[in-house]
Amino acid sequence: MESPKQSSDSSVEQNLEQELEHEILSAEQSLSDLKQRYAQMQADKQRQIELVRRFDEIKQQMQQTTSRSLKAELKQIKEQLESLDNALGLFSESYLVLFGGSVIFTKSGLKDLFWQVVRFGGLGVIIGWLLKSIVS
Repeated sequence: MESPKQSSDSSVEQNLEQELEHEILSAEQSLSDLKQRYAQMQADKQRQIELVRRFDEIKQQMQQTTSRSLKAELKQIKEQLESLDNALGLFSESYLVLFGGSVIFTKSGLKDLFWQVVRFGGLGVIIGWLLKSIVS
């Protein structure tokens, strides 16, 4: 018969093994998700390159002639490029990398960033003035 100490040691060991198995399964799932996201990003990146090429071709054709169908196709390509930019996130070519890659902004996000700085910077100044007037 097992002593109480041996049975508690074996149950602790079983719990640790189950926990380890659970963590391994979780890590495998995370790796699988990461691989799927990477494959999707590669496909999106390739699609983006194709759309940029087509966009340039249409722009050249539009210099020679004006066509409503070309304008509509340009608009559609722009929309697709924007959605791909959003899907690709920081890996998109439409992002500006400033200061050697330490600060990253989108072209359209610079306007939003400016207004956030104005809003929260102004709010900080107002709160500072209120605190200074209360203290003094």
